[in-house]
Amino acid sequence: MDEQLKEFFFDEQDRGRLIFEDSPEYDGLLRQSLSLFPDGDLPQPIFDLIETASCLSFAHGFKLGLGLREWAAR
Repeated sequence: MDEQLKEFFFDEQDRGRLIFEDSPEYDGLLRQSLSLFPDGDLPQPIFDLIETASCLSFAHGFKLGLGLREWAAR
């Protein structure tokens, strides 16, 4: 199931329905992070950490939504 959630996460991004940069808070923090690196690119481990954290947050929210849906149906 986790691999399916990851695929769904990336699909939502690809379709433009999940755009982190639309959040002013996220965009500001990303800009601050990028400013720490003179070449303008995040090192791969940091990029991977951000991506993993985003996937985990998405998966948690998705599972929570499904749980709430089941609860509401009772």
